[in-house]
This record gives sequence, structure tokens and C-alpha cells, in this order.
Amino acid sequence: MAATLRRRILSGELAPGDSLPTEGELISQLGVSRETVRLALRLLDAEGLTATSQGRSGVRIRHPEPQRIARSLVQLLTLTGATWGDLLAFRKMLEPAAAADVAERATGQQRASIADVAARGIAPDGTGYHEFHELLVQASGNPLLTTVLAAVEQAVRWAAAEQDITQYDREEAARSHRAIAAAITAKDPQQAERRTRQHLDAALRHVEASGLRDAPMIPPSRWRGDDADLPWR
Repeated sequence: MAATLRRRILSGELAPGDSLPTEGELISQLGVSRETVRLALRLLDAEGLTATSQGRSGVRIRHPEPQRIARSLVQLLTLTGATWGDLLAFRKMLEPAAAADVAERATGQQRASIADVAARGIAPDGTGYHEFHELLVQASGNPLLTTVLAAVEQAVRWAAAEQDITQYDREEAARSHRAIAAAITAKDPQQAERRTRQHLDAALRHVEASGLRDAPMIPPSRWRGDDADLPWR
């Protein structure tokens, strides 16, 4: 039954915001037991395809959020031993080109939002850093790039929580953000690409200076202990 409903959602027959039939209606329509219906709904909810609310709305269709993709990604990064160096190599393959595309195609509102976040700088807890990169990716308008990099950014946000980021490093990153934002505001794709590449090179230097280039982003030890700050425990 879960497969039947999943096909209806992914085919577009059921769109985000639509309500599923009631439990009783599903039993009657599909000729299955109440337990089968409840199991199917739990599976779809775990996959992020539905959300259950109180009241008449019942179970509604939704799109999976990046956080749910990041949940699986965090587990995969742990098991594969992906390093901080691997992360930055991956980002250098994609983000400079994304910044160039944004400089060409972003709307006025998107350019203003990117510039505003860049102007606010980066707080000691990292606020401002992740938001800038998330806005940059979202403004690309490419659904594949947006989904993949948004999930990566969510994973990085958690993995970097224990890192000691100095004020100098924050200020250097904030200057890079402002330079990238200025290029995007000026609709200069070459400059946006160059500034983003320089920004990621600086991040790599920080990782190397910290001795983390070959260290796993999320070592298995992070998952030990009942009191550890783990995502989606």
C-alpha cells in the first residue's frame, strides 16, 4: 500500500498540500487492513512525503525537507569516513559555478537577501555563514544543485558545531561573503566565481592549519554516549 500511495505522490497525482483519504476510506478503496494502512502512513511520514496534523486536515502531502536528506547524508558521511578535505574539494567543484550563475540570473530580491546576510557578518556560533551559502545555492534555481548542497550544508552545520572558529577566521570569511555578494549585486559572473573560489581556498587553509584536512567530518566517536549532541537521535 505504501508503494501505491508513493507512486501517486511522485507521479503528481497527489500534490503538496493535498489531503489523503481518511483511514477508513483507504481501507475501503484499497481493500487492506487497518494495520496495513497505519504502517504505510508511518513509512510515508518517515520518508518526508506526508505530515499528520490534528483536526479535519488529517494526513497531507508534502515535499521532503533538506533536513531529512541531511539525516541520511550524516550517516553516510560517518560510515564512508568523508574528510573535511573531501568536503571542500566537492564544494570547489560546484559552488564557484553556482555563484557565477546566480550573478547572471538571480532576481533583485535574491541579490538583496544575499547582500543583507553578507553585510551582517558571522556570529561566534556560525550564524551568518551557513545562511549565506544556503541563500547562494537557493538563488541558483537549479533543483538538483539546491537539493544536494542544501543537504550538505545542513550536515556541515552540525558537523562544524564543535570546531573552534577564531574571530580572525570569521572576519576573513565575512569579507569573502561581502566580496561575493558585491559581485552578484554587480551582475559580474566572472568575479563572483573567482571570489567564491578564493573563499573556499581560504576555508581549506583554515582546515589545514587546524590539522583537519584528512580528519573525518563526522567521526564515529561523535555517536557514542547518551548525552552527545547528535542530530535526529
